[in-house]
Amino acid sequence: MHILLLRHYPLVEGPSMRGFADLIAVGLRSRGHLVQELTAPVLLARLAMGHTPLAKHSPLAKWLGYLDQFVLFPPLLWLRALALPTASLCVFSDQALGPWIPLLKYRPHIVHCHDLLALEAAMHQQSFHQLGRTGQLFQYWIRRGFRQARCFLSVSQATRSALERQLQRQPLMSAVLYNPLLSHFSPLDQSEVVAAMARNLPALGRQLFLLHIGRVWYKNRLGLLAVWEQLQILQSPVHLVLVGAADPAIREWISQRPELECRIHILDRASDSLLVVLYNQAAALFFPSHAEGFGWPILEALACGCPVVTTDTAPMTEVGGQAASYIPLCPPRLRDQPRWARLAAQQLQAVLQRSPAEKAEAMRQGFSQAHRFQYERWLDQLEAHYQRSLALQEKL
Repeated sequence: MHILLLRHYPLVEGPSMRGFADLIAVGLRSRGHLVQELTAPVLLARLAMGHTPLAKHSPLAKWLGYLDQFVLFPPLLWLRALALPTASLCVFSDQALGPWIPLLKYRPHIVHCHDLLALEAAMHQQSFHQLGRTGQLFQYWIRRGFRQARCFLSVSQATRSALERQLQRQPLMSAVLYNPLLSHFSPLDQSEVVAAMARNLPALGRQLFLLHIGRVWYKNRLGLLAVWEQLQILQSPVHLVLVGAADPAIREWISQRPELECRIHILDRASDSLLVVLYNQAAALFFPSHAEGFGWPILEALACGCPVVTTDTAPMTEVGGQAASYIPLCPPRLRDQPRWARLAAQQLQAVLQRSPAEKAEAMRQGFSQAHRFQYERWLDQLEAHYQRSLALQEKL
């Protein structure tokens, strides 16, 4: 196949989306496919960046970046499309690239869908988050674009259902392709884990700790802290490691509980190698999200032998299967949340107090579940879906 892979603008492409697009490009090239990558070039925004790394986040760089993406890039994309061979497939690595989909809607194409959470927030369909007016308008613009596409691949059944609620017509193809597991997420030798923990979190020592990963609004980090506080009341003095910078609400919560501050350890970011270490050492991954598109940390933790406690709703249940433990979804009403936190803490405590035999069985189930998401199997399915979408559109 000849594939044109559309990626996010480099200055806004986050680690997850960068990694996902890399998986497509590297994997398909390894199987002999011709993959060309295209994104809006950083031209005008570079004028505002100078030699200071943080300058890319300045208001001037942001607005010049919009000109790069929405003024300079469309003609470049149109010209590139004209030069494509007839049987090429245009691949949009994220449905958030919707503004550019209309430019290629008459070429064979497929759109990867990760989550519709921001769009649902814009439409007031999320009870735990709201977007400002400009955010709402941008999400409607994205939807206007992806509604014109004909073939979609979603990372979970939950995402596919959310997508199809937003479409105005039946697509030619709408399939689910779960994200793959990368091979380096696996059990480590204990001596390697201990040494890495001493280097990266010396204040934690050998203390028992829960792990959480993520900083965005749907991760429910305040709910997580409420449950963790209840664990302390239940005489389970387990520490907490948060990967993801603390926002003002988190810092305020901690400042109001100085007696707990010494048990909370916050890492602004962590490399994949450090995440593997944390998964190997944590007593459990606690992941009480309001919603997700997929929930990658659940899969990574299971592959490393780490118990997972997450929310009893899709897609968390799709990824965790029978291997994870589940708590109810955090209720939206504030008055109902203290009771939820107490009950969730009791369920979490039961996981922490498992017998050695129960821990071994949970680990076995986790490895078995993780095995279903092998990268090579994902590539097999990716190729098949791309070929099917190309065949469907060539008939039009």
